[in-house]
Amino acid sequence: MPYIYRCKQCGVEYYSAASIEYQLNTKCEKCGGDLEQVGELGEVMKEKEEGKKKKRRNKRKGA
Repeated sequence: MPYIYRCKQCGVEYYSAASIEYQLNTKCEKCGGDLEQVGELGEVMKEKEEGKKKKRRNKRKGA
């Protein structure tokens, strides 16, 4: 599963099949800043979907 990395300086996101331990390029291609592992693609997508569902439920309760 692809991993998502974000530059700590400029915020650009990168996708890679390798974990940060095995990642050859640990620097941002755009600015040279350090990359941090945000998570796996499936996990991040699941969290975003759960957040959307929660917002919809809160809207219904308030309406």
